[in-house]
Amino acid sequence: MTSPVIIVSLVIVFIVVSLYKEWIKPVIVFVIAIAMLMLLQVITPKEALSGFANEQIAVIFLLLILSDVIKRSAALDQSIYKLLRPGLSYRAFMARMSFSVASVSAFVNNTPLVALMLPYVYDWSKRKKIAPSKVLMPLSMAAIIGGTVTVIGTSTNLVVSGLATDAGLAPLKMFDFTPVGLPIMVAICLYIIFFSDKLLPSRKDALTEFKEDPREYLVETVVPSTSSFVGKSIDDNKLRSLRGLYVVEIIRGDKTIAPVSPEEIIQSGDVLMFAGETDTVIDLVNDQTDLLLANIDEYPLNGKLEVVEVIISPNSALIDIPINKSNFREQYDAAIIAVNRHGEKLTGKVGEIELHSGDLILVIAGKDFRNRAEAGRDLIVVSKKREINKANKGKIKWIILAIAASFVLEALDISSLFMSLFVLTSIVAAVGIVTVDEIKKSLDLDLMIMLALAIGVGKAISASGADKVFAESVITATQGIHPTLGILLGLYIVTNVLTMFVTNAAAVAITFPIAVATGHQLGITNFTPLLLTIAFASSADFLTPFGYQTNLMVYGPGGYKFIDYIKYGFIPTLIYMAFTIFGIAYWYNMI
Repeated sequence: MTSPVIIVSLVIVFIVVSLYKEWIKPVIVFVIAIAMLMLLQVITPKEALSGFANEQIAVIFLLLILSDVIKRSAALDQSIYKLLRPGLSYRAFMARMSFSVASVSAFVNNTPLVALMLPYVYDWSKRKKIAPSKVLMPLSMAAIIGGTVTVIGTSTNLVVSGLATDAGLAPLKMFDFTPVGLPIMVAICLYIIFFSDKLLPSRKDALTEFKEDPREYLVETVVPSTSSFVGKSIDDNKLRSLRGLYVVEIIRGDKTIAPVSPEEIIQSGDVLMFAGETDTVIDLVNDQTDLLLANIDEYPLNGKLEVVEVIISPNSALIDIPINKSNFREQYDAAIIAVNRHGEKLTGKVGEIELHSGDLILVIAGKDFRNRAEAGRDLIVVSKKREINKANKGKIKWIILAIAASFVLEALDISSLFMSLFVLTSIVAAVGIVTVDEIKKSLDLDLMIMLALAIGVGKAISASGADKVFAESVITATQGIHPTLGILLGLYIVTNVLTMFVTNAAAVAITFPIAVATGHQLGITNFTPLLLTIAFASSADFLTPFGYQTNLMVYGPGGYKFIDYIKYGFIPTLIYMAFTIFGIAYWYNMI
């Protein structure tokens, strides 16, 4: 094994382990990896940055901008409301939800689609007195499988197409995925309809568990100088017998007192950390004498406070930032009062907690909270639907038709998708349907940098010769199975396992050059089946909550446990793999 191959292998190990352990942000992982590869002269700066000039990466962000325009306008809201009527039976609801979400996901990025649908699906289950755990994981699964029907269904498909262009191969076309992806979509939608009720647990949603199992949440209160609690013990103040509340610790200056003794004397300025019911905490706050919720002094307490349940988005800029340094109040006109992290026991002041992707937070919402949350990409409001905004409804219809026309022009080889979408986005901005500030908010710079640098990592794997070494390993390991099915299976398994532990972009960046090198060594002239294999495999994570963004988005609101994903996702994983391998092999005459 040559020196460049060893360097690239170590960098790949660094990427995989860092992303799996979540030591640092994914984008920083790729920045460090590219810096190491350039410093050690495995790739040139031009090769490292080539992804930023990749047309398919640009297409991803044009689609995100246009999807955001449609989402903000609520053009789909009325249709969703009619589609998911309260009178539907569970099975009828699952049929409508799964097929409609999967169909739309073929043309709309699945992450914003799930963000749009989640409050409606959640609200339907609550009205029907059905556990959200019975409907939310199917929502994520339907969005994932729908994204495999076209090249624009998921950003990973476009990344693979972009990698193909950079490698001098023909890019994947709009409907190259459809002959294999459509049967997969139908098969797994049928699984969702007929097996969800049997295989999914009936778990309490996170907000209900907040009330029934309060020790999973952390709420911060302050003892004002005027409080009657000052100078008395915990027991004397009857703080050990509050309805649904439990004092977990007292923070007094730099000192933390835990566990809290019944004889502990309360002092002015003490920070009392409770685990408990929202309603009980709010009752104490409304009294405004003995205890105050920390950092909500700007919010009026004359009447019922609105407590809203919110998820930290997988692409949120708030991730890994302490709450007290996140500028949350100024950005969103709301104050965070409680945090839940999948049942993990959190300690310390709420303001000092670093937010993680998928965290469920409870906020006291100001009057502008909903508008600000809708306008950004950091938060997903779970507990209530937004108001339907009818503004520019006619214009939005024309935008949807124009996007559809762009797909047709691409399919007919009349105009590239990038050119059509770029012109459409320019027109949308010129007529004022979307402002420059809104475009800025739509752009996820972390995602853009990560996808572009992932292409650089792929170039390093190819330039070092590591792709040939890894390809030989794949061929050797699979040659006894079947001349072609074995190769497809080997590439699928490697990509799919990587996807479960790292990002989709990292998985395809690593396996793309291996697939191409494998094709060259086998003398294959049409690389499309190999590229489709890794693209399909990179989207097939039904077994973990962390390998795919939409799985993580429903993790907290559904009250799921890790084992739930394995139990429910095992059969679809087998169906998906079998349909992919045999479908590609059959369609491209490989068997």
